[in-house]
Amino acid sequence: MTTLEDFIDAPECRKVKRALAVKMVLMNFETKDICELLGVSDAFVSKWKIIYEGGGASALELKYKGRISFLTGIQREAILVHLRSQPHFDLKKLADLIEERYGVVYQSKQSYYDLLDEARIT
Repeated sequence: MTTLEDFIDAPECRKVKRALAVKMVLMNFETKDICELLGVSDAFVSKWKIIYEGGGASALELKYKGRISFLTGIQREAILVHLRSQPHFDLKKLADLIEERYGVVYQSKQSYYDLLDEARIT
């Protein structure tokens, strides 16, 4: 069962949580009350207030724009089959292939290295 906290803490709610923290500061709420209500630290409140003051509301936007967080098991296996059929493959080609086919962009290169390793490509 999903709780209110699960809903509030969902990744897609991060931008709203940032905006709420800033708005509450601007409305003179006590930082401890903001932290308790939103489930954040006082450093979070301070950080996003400073960022807002320096860049406005657009500065609260999420920077990462990936559409899908990871490959499904079937997609992963399809990539591995493709990789194993190639005599060699490089990291850039793999990243381009995954983004083109599935719209997935990993934040860490390690995810691509893991796929190459699993396909036994060095």
